[in-house]
Amino acid sequence: MSAAKVAGWVKERIRLKLGKPIPAHVNFFYCFGGISLFLILLQLASGAFMLFFYTPEPTKALQSIAYLSNEVTLGWLFRNVHRWISSLLLATVFSHMVIVFYLKAYQSPRQFTWLSGVSQLLMVFLMVATGIILPWDWRSYWSFAIWMDYVGTWTIGGESLKAVMLDTFTLNAAYFTHILAIPLILAALLSFHFKMVRRYGISAPL
Repeated sequence: MSAAKVAGWVKERIRLKLGKPIPAHVNFFYCFGGISLFLILLQLASGAFMLFFYTPEPTKALQSIAYLSNEVTLGWLFRNVHRWISSLLLATVFSHMVIVFYLKAYQSPRQFTWLSGVSQLLMVFLMVATGIILPWDWRSYWSFAIWMDYVGTWTIGGESLKAVMLDTFTLNAAYFTHILAIPLILAALLSFHFKMVRRYGISAPL
């Protein structure tokens, strides 16, 4: 039996579906969505490794990160990969959104594709923000203080929201928001986003 017949038999049994052809107009600038997905997977892998060593307590958080960076084999690499890719991820998702806006790919029938993408940008920003808080060093403290002052400047409900956030804030809450709540929301948005892309395809420049 030839290799072609074997491959055909396997495809028939497991019902492999070939992907959709790539449109001729697609170039590098259409790749930022895929690059962002790849960076999210890297963040998931490096973050999962760091979970084994991080302690979400104000008196132990920075010590646990120092132990990870200085004592754990390749711990410094995982931490730096996670830290620097977070900034790169924010940049690629934002670039993807700008390119989509420039190409007017947010127009009908792709409104939900656009809205889910903008929501993902917000989730990535929140993930970066909560990640900055977790070491609970001077940078974390003052970043949180500045953000709270900014929230307090909002005309509608700013002071009330600031008071609620300050009253309910704990490092443990920020930790579980970072590793559980935001990733679950982001995963749901990604799944919906991909369904919309597969349904309506990649938009051509107008």
